[in-house]
Amino acid sequence: MPKPPEDREDAVEPAEGPAETPRGRRRRELTPVPPDRLAGAIEALLLASGDVLTVERLRDLLGLTSVIHVREALNGIARRWAEAGMAVELQEVAGGVRVTTRPEYAEYVRRLSRRPEVDKLSPSLMEALSIVAYRQPVPRIEVERIRGVQCGEGLRNLLERRLIKVVGRSDQPGRPLLYGTTRRFLEVFGLQSLEDLPQKGDLQRL
Repeated sequence: MPKPPEDREDAVEPAEGPAETPRGRRRRELTPVPPDRLAGAIEALLLASGDVLTVERLRDLLGLTSVIHVREALNGIARRWAEAGMAVELQEVAGGVRVTTRPEYAEYVRRLSRRPEVDKLSPSLMEALSIVAYRQPVPRIEVERIRGVQCGEGLRNLLERRLIKVVGRSDQPGRPLLYGTTRRFLEVFGLQSLEDLPQKGDLQRL
């Protein structure tokens, strides 16, 4: 009788795969970027992404083991762009960094945008968003109590724009939904975190 596969002398040992991440997914080993190409690689990633990238994400994409060199390179890029008078700059926002247009060139960029005027926040939406931002987590009834009008449609509008999200349920009778702001909210308003929220009067004037 043949031996079971695990007992056969010619059984092949399973090859060791790459280390697993905390979530159980295998991470492919990447060749680290050479030091002399680090800054250029970061610039390319930020420009190609067009979105916010964290230093940890940049570290992983560049095959590095520490964020120290990434932070140093970002500081160098910001300084070099400023000295060269570039029309773009690095902006720290929503826990990461992105490339953004310098304020003095914003008018020309707006001419390129094809977003309709209806995409802009109305005063009523801004009021509802302000309440959520400063009082989160907050139920709809609290937003309506402060504004003095029904806000169901406005909150749905803000949800569709991904500026707010459902963050849980209240312990109050009926367990109403609780709303809070999203990462996109931080990106849109150029905030690094909620601690950077301006004074209430300043936000309402935006």
